Amino acid sequence: MTRSQLAQKLRDRGHAADAIEAALAECERRKYLDDRTYAQLHLKSVLDRKAVGRLRLFQELVRNGVDGDLAREVLDELEDDEDSRIERALAKLEAMRPADGYAQLGRRLERLGFGAPNISRALRRSAERRGNMPDQIEVLE
Repeated sequence: MTRSQLAQKLRDRGHAADAIEAALAECERRKYLDDRTYAQLHLKSVLDRKAVGRLRLFQELVRNGVDGDLAREVLDELEDDEDSRIERALAKLEAMRPADGYAQLGRRLERLGFGAPNISRALRRSAERRGNMPDQIEVLE
């Protein structure tokens, strides 16, 4: 749980602001609470299950109470890069939905949190492998 989540839980249970702050400080001192570790573990958990983009990962961390600057730092520390994740996601989508065209695949990748330039590059690489390069990929940039 993040510092923000614990603070909210304590507020919801009616604790005073000074008591909440004291509890948070004590939890951090004892290393029960560490937003960096939370963010790292959360990213590992998500990425072990599915390939998603940096934008979606960032949004999930912030939604769970991780500070935006800390979320960016932890994302920068990721071992795998965006290109490898988008390739895995695209391969899975192509296998699961072989009838989908490039526009549908692009929208699905976008919902997974990948940015337009990365999507465009991934779809181009896919089209080169398949040998069919449609003009519509140009629109994604």
